[in-house]
Amino acid sequence: MVFSDPVFLALFLPAALVLFHLLRCTAGGKMALAALIGLSMFFYAYWNVAFLALLMGQVLFNFVCARAIAQRRGGVVLPVAIAINLLLLGYFKYRNFFLANAGALLGIDFSVSALVVPLAISFHTFQQIALLVDVNDGEAEVPPLMDYTFFVLFFPQLIAGPIVLHREMGHQVAALRRGESPGLALFGPGFVLFLFGLFKKICLADPIGVYADLAFAPGAMLHTVEAWAGAIAYAHQLFFDFSGYSDMAVGLGLMFGFRLPFNFLVPFAAPSMIEYWKRWHITMTRFFTMYVYAPVALQAARSAARRGFGGVRRFVVCVGFPTLLTFLLSGLWHGAGWNFVMFGAVNGIGLCINHAWRAMRLPLLPLGFGWVLTAVTVLVTLVYFRAGSVAQADGLLARMFVPDHLLCAPGWLLERYPFVPLPRADFEIFGDARQAVTMLLWIGVLAPLSVMLPALSARPDALRPGWRLAGAAACMVVLVGGLIDQPRSFLYFAF
Repeated sequence: MVFSDPVFLALFLPAALVLFHLLRCTAGGKMALAALIGLSMFFYAYWNVAFLALLMGQVLFNFVCARAIAQRRGGVVLPVAIAINLLLLGYFKYRNFFLANAGALLGIDFSVSALVVPLAISFHTFQQIALLVDVNDGEAEVPPLMDYTFFVLFFPQLIAGPIVLHREMGHQVAALRRGESPGLALFGPGFVLFLFGLFKKICLADPIGVYADLAFAPGAMLHTVEAWAGAIAYAHQLFFDFSGYSDMAVGLGLMFGFRLPFNFLVPFAAPSMIEYWKRWHITMTRFFTMYVYAPVALQAARSAARRGFGGVRRFVVCVGFPTLLTFLLSGLWHGAGWNFVMFGAVNGIGLCINHAWRAMRLPLLPLGFGWVLTAVTVLVTLVYFRAGSVAQADGLLARMFVPDHLLCAPGWLLERYPFVPLPRADFEIFGDARQAVTMLLWIGVLAPLSVMLPALSARPDALRPGWRLAGAAACMVVLVGGLIDQPRSFLYFAF
């Protein structure tokens, strides 16, 4: 079940809202919390009942470990618990990838069977690891079992984030238990934000996604212009799809009286790679910064100090290595494939260059030039992210950056305007007039929207009732209603 599914919109969500708020008002916060846990279990089991048992087993295991860590911090429980969580994640998500590569390296043909990856295993595994580390560091207390279960299972953030820290949710759950929940006070902003995210998904991401799929189809032989258009189309599909999901998650949380962290802050307007990763998938960046980059950078700094490193060597050890390692791991976190490793590597290299530029105090680039460099780097990373293999990504990038017969035109254009002084060429996507014009129009609409639409989930309290807001909401309802009949899965559900 996805948030854009008519079954979710017409049946599950209304029933869940009525049941939760009715119980909250009549039976108290504890009963409402228990009902929301049961609803979240049903939401997850709707996809695959068998993996609900796996998820609940993982929840119970981590709760027991958290209790043990709280009683004796600094022992072996934390590394053992983290290792078991990562081994579980590795078995389901990376087993075939590692076996295939090990077999290729050793010349052994490992017989591997296809595995179904449990939905959202990357998200909820990292969320629970974060709590274990926070308990060990004294940054969080172990909540009661019901509260902990809710923290992991709450369905708005269960499938594709945001990656929530317990310090952001624990006090809200405790307030619900005490009868101090905001109740319906946040329902209005939550509904508008949910509708805004649904609009992004249904009306913006899905239509441009059709053309991104054409550009990344196996065996597609694209012209340079088509390759650029395909990469730009996918970038905007991913942005509106995932930012739409994130808006819907935050909106759903508000409708139930909970504030979830936002994930996007106009990232395509970023003038540098450092700024881009402060704005894109913010909760993932925060997780890797806090639990991977910071510990590695701290140990690297201590090692550099002991060895007396300075200048370039200190930068490489203290900044370059931790940054590159963090983004290689974040690339693998997204998927089991070398294309995801390349996605992480290009991002890491881009960030290292950005940090080195600042460390050397070189002159600031003009804002427009910095934006162009960032945009091109992001496009390169997303080509690897979307492609089915490194070879396919390299082929598309070669067509983007090594143009062949750039000044040419499709046959339909020359037939309509024979005076155009350009040679004729065969085009894969732009060979059809309607398809070419529609794709370019979508890019022309979505490119400015990606930097102009407000980041509503970052400031939901600013949503005040009024005629303008009501009119915008009504328009979104009409547009969504006309396109909701064929919902597609959110892209990040694959991770």
